[in-house]
Amino acid sequence: MISRELAYLIEAAVLPSGRQPFAVREKPFDPRQFSALASWHQIRPLAFDYVQEKAISLPAEVQQMLREFALGQAVTNMAFLGICVRLYNRLIENKVRVFPMKGALWAWMFYDKPASREFGDIDFFIGKEDVTPSLDILLREGFAADSYRHYLLKEKAVVNDYLDTDYQLPLTPLREHALQSLEIQWNCTYPRYCYNFKWDELAGNLVQFDMMGKAVKVPCMEVQLLMMVIHHGGVEQWDKLKYVADFVRLLDKTADSLDWAYISRVTREKGFHKLLLESLGVASCLSGRDYLGLAGEPGSYPSEAFLNEILTHWENERPSLKTKTWRIFLYNVKYRDKWSDKLSIVAAHIGYLTHWKLLWHKIGWYRNRPSGKAHRDRAVNAVSGREDI
Repeated sequence: MISRELAYLIEAAVLPSGRQPFAVREKPFDPRQFSALASWHQIRPLAFDYVQEKAISLPAEVQQMLREFALGQAVTNMAFLGICVRLYNRLIENKVRVFPMKGALWAWMFYDKPASREFGDIDFFIGKEDVTPSLDILLREGFAADSYRHYLLKEKAVVNDYLDTDYQLPLTPLREHALQSLEIQWNCTYPRYCYNFKWDELAGNLVQFDMMGKAVKVPCMEVQLLMMVIHHGGVEQWDKLKYVADFVRLLDKTADSLDWAYISRVTREKGFHKLLLESLGVASCLSGRDYLGLAGEPGSYPSEAFLNEILTHWENERPSLKTKTWRIFLYNVKYRDKWSDKLSIVAAHIGYLTHWKLLWHKIGWYRNRPSGKAHRDRAVNAVSGREDI
C-alpha cells in the first residue's frame, strides 16, 4: 500500500508496461507532497514530463517550479557536456587513463532526453597510478582538492595508504565556474566494502560512445551495469527513484544483448550476485518486464524484506547523515553472498586501523586546525574511517 504521490512518481521513473504492483491508498492527491517527493528522489524533469503527459492538475506555483527546474536542468546538462568532454580530452592528451562515469555519462547513454536525468557534478574514473598527474592537469584547468586532501596526497609517507584506503576525491573550482563539483575516482567505492576492481577489469574493453557527436571511450555495457549495481545498490541502497530510473533504462536498452554469463561470473567472484538478483527483481517488479528471465536467473526476487525496505525509504525519505558508513556496512553484511564475503568486509574495516601512519597524519592535520567541535568530530571520523565524501 503506497501513496498516490509515490505511485505517480514510480510510473514517471520506470515507465511500467503493466499494472502497478502495489495498492494505492484512498487519500486525496497532495500536489505539494508530490513535488517534495520528486525533489527528494531527484526526478523532477521526469515528474514534469509525466504530469504533462497525464494532464495531472497541479497548483500553478508547483507546475512553475517543476517547469523551471526541468528547463534549468536541460541548460545545465548541455553546459556540463562540453566541460566533461573538454576535461576528458585534456586528461587523455596527457596520457592519463580515464573515462567519464555515473550521472553525466548515463544521462546521455540511457535517456531519450538527456535533460530528463538530474545530476549536479561530473565524475571521472582514473587509474590509481594516474591520480597525482591528473590532479596537476585539473589544477591547470581550474579545479583543486581541498587543503586536507592536498596535504595527504603530498605526504610521501602516507599517499599510498591514502589511495589504498579511499576511492574518490572531490574537486572544486578555484574561481567562478558553471561546474561547482568535479570528482575523480580510482575505485568503485571504499576498498573496505570489498567491491574492488582493478583498472583493467573495468577498462579492458573500452568502447566509443558519442555524446552529441563528441567521442569518448567508456567501459562496455556489462561493466556499466556492474558499476551501477555497486553504486546505486551496494552504496546508495536504491534509496531514490533516480537510481532505479537509470537501472531500468540500461536494462531496456541492453538486457537482451548483454553477456549475462560474464556478469554472473564477476558478481559471484566479487560476492554481490545476490544483490544483483535482488536489484533485477525490483526492476522487474516495478516495470512489469522480466529482466530476471533475460538474465537467465528466474527466481523469487525481490525478497519481501528487500522491496519493503526500499519502499519505506521512497515513501518517507531517510534522514540525512553526516556519514553513511555504518548504514552501508550493515547493508552489505546483510545482502552480500556468503559468510566469507561478509567476514571479508568486517576484516577490511578492522584492517583500516592498521594504517597507523595515515591515521596519525589525519589526527595531526586536525590538531593543527582551529579548535572547535566540528574539527574534533572530523578527527574522530578520520581515525574510525567514517569520513563522508
